Amino acid sequence: MTGKYRLNQPALALVAVNGHHESFTIPADETLDLNGKTFNGERLMDVVWNGKVVMMFTADLKLATVVI
Repeated sequence: MTGKYRLNQPALALVAVNGHHESFTIPADETLDLNGKTFNGERLMDVVWNGKVVMMFTADLKLATVVI
C-alpha cells in the first residue's frame, strides 16, 4: 500500500522522543504518505505526516484512511 491517503477521522500516532514514545492525535482530513509497506499484520507502520515520520497502528490506518 503506497501513495497518499487522507484521514477521514482522527487517529493516534506515535513519535520517538528522547528514548521513549509520545502519542498524539492526527486530526481528520490530514494527508499521509505511505511508503511501500503493506498492511501485512504488522501492528505499527511508519507514515510520513507533515514531513515527519511517525508510527501509526495498521488497524487505525485501515479504518481511517481513503486513497487520494
